[in-house]
Amino acid sequence: MGRSAEDLPLRLARAMLWVSFGILVYIRAFGALDDGARLLGVLLPMASYPPLIALAMWCWRPAVRYGLCAAVVLLYFLPFPFVGESWDWMPWTVAAAVLCALPTRIAWPLFVLIVAAGGASVFILGYDAAPGQEVQAGLGYMIVTADDGLIVFGLSRLVMAVTRLHRTREELARTALSRERLRLDGELRHLLGGKLQAIVFRMRTAARQEPEEARHSLREGIGLARRTLAEVRATAGAYRADAPASALPQIESPRLARRVLLAVLVIQCVLVLKSLAYVRPGDWPAFAFAAVLLIVIVILQVLPPSRAVLVAQSLLILLPLSVVPDAWDRLLSIFTGKLLLNVRPPRSWLIVGVVLAGHLAWFLHRIDRDYLFIDDLPAALAYFGGHVMIMWLVYCLGRLSGLLTVLERARHELAEAAVRRERLRIAGDLHDILGYSLSAVALKGEVAERLLGTDPARAGTEITALGSLVERALAELDSISGDRVELRLSSEIDAAREVLASAGITAAVRVETGPLPAAVDTALAAVLREGVTNVLRHSQARTCEITVSGTAGDVRLRLVNDGAAVPEGAEPPQRRGTGLDSIAKRTSGRVTAGHRAGDTFEVLAEFAAPADPGGGREGSGSVAGGRLSLG
Repeated sequence: MGRSAEDLPLRLARAMLWVSFGILVYIRAFGALDDGARLLGVLLPMASYPPLIALAMWCWRPAVRYGLCAAVVLLYFLPFPFVGESWDWMPWTVAAAVLCALPTRIAWPLFVLIVAAGGASVFILGYDAAPGQEVQAGLGYMIVTADDGLIVFGLSRLVMAVTRLHRTREELARTALSRERLRLDGELRHLLGGKLQAIVFRMRTAARQEPEEARHSLREGIGLARRTLAEVRATAGAYRADAPASALPQIESPRLARRVLLAVLVIQCVLVLKSLAYVRPGDWPAFAFAAVLLIVIVILQVLPPSRAVLVAQSLLILLPLSVVPDAWDRLLSIFTGKLLLNVRPPRSWLIVGVVLAGHLAWFLHRIDRDYLFIDDLPAALAYFGGHVMIMWLVYCLGRLSGLLTVLERARHELAEAAVRRERLRIAGDLHDILGYSLSAVALKGEVAERLLGTDPARAGTEITALGSLVERALAELDSISGDRVELRLSSEIDAAREVLASAGITAAVRVETGPLPAAVDTALAAVLREGVTNVLRHSQARTCEITVSGTAGDVRLRLVNDGAAVPEGAEPPQRRGTGLDSIAKRTSGRVTAGHRAGDTFEVLAEFAAPADPGGGREGSGSVAGGRLSLG
């Protein structure tokens, strides 16, 4: 269901193009019947439609595009050997195919030549026109060829744009995510990397010094570790705060849509003047006044869209209808399309239905009334289809432009959401992973400092281990800012034993499970880290029991310490910190913690292995691919 909703813009765009082809087929069929063509003369010209539809509807490799274009050209000439000239042989399919298939620098010159050839064919092939009307007939062929070719090309290019944006809607998010990772990587290295290197230096120095000098270096390292830990927590808190919403770029409707609509409007204005010259021959004042009005209508079309522009253009289209309806009605289709686009349904459909019904009645009324080209029913229906096509074009260009705007805005919103998820993910990993390591450094450093006066040999061992622990923190910093932090439960159990022993806490560990999926292994390791940190920071424990049990599909970690004594009659204190809750939320597991009988404190974590341990999607809200990720 969700996938269907995501595909709605693409399906809607293609449906618009299918309807447009249906209207064109309707127009050309009745046009051929008006020319006296028989059934074969109606069907054979449609042989070039399937490759043109395929060319306009889908994205193809250049070789396929050129092949489809060649097929359109060859099939366009197919009717000549069978039905001669008794068919509607305007080369609009060839004009549309050239624009859709060829590079721009080649397509437009060829398009102009094809349009010119359409007009010249009136003289070359002959045309059943009144004497002296050959030029007017040739101009009509050129206009229709250009008009239909532009309609198919404009709608096709917009549908292709919708398709490309639909298919790459997450591409901008991936780019923004990579850019944010690089930025945060540099920021964290600058903020924390140098301090971690300084801690390593002091620990390595302390390991080589005599006890009194080592004590001084050790204290400096411990102090720096605690200050760095405070910065880690402050940085994590800053990253958790929602990043300020970046202003979305100003997204305008595609220039192609505006240009195609402008070109079609200009063509309709030329047809209005052509019809006006026929119905009112010699009336130059009316012709000049109409030309001025048409120029104003075109200028309004070029201006930025607004309610005032729409109203002014609509009035200039509607008011002259009562004076020269036989010529001016061509612009009514422009008005109807804008009405359909700007008025909410169902009112828009009702109004447009009434207008179209009146328009059709007007065409039928003019049959056999000495009007230009409308002399029988097929002619009236063909001309009505032409007006429906223009109305539909105006509506489609507006809707497709709106779809492109929505898709482009959605791409930017996905990118912004991805950046925010990444900041939250890094905040969690900083707190849960790097915070643990620095806490361990400070605690083990204090133990080593106490041992310097009583057991220098053991203190030296502890100080040497501290250097390795800080180097591990450096490696974790690279993982945090690079991608996802990988943890392993077995390594964390060894580290927990070591750090607990350094604090004088006896650790009893029991693992009763086999190999675990990487995702569950990482989640358990993260909980163990946080749980041990809490034992060291918030308890007076002397013993700590760590138990891992269950199967690969359902695993439980239980961590119990005996340092949670509660004075008689007092309520157990509220659990402090949010680390365990954060891990539970980010790993889709269940973690509970609280005081238990016998002055103990228990942490219980349960995780179910994902169906596909390595197939989680980044940022999906679960542990994916064995890496701790943020939901």
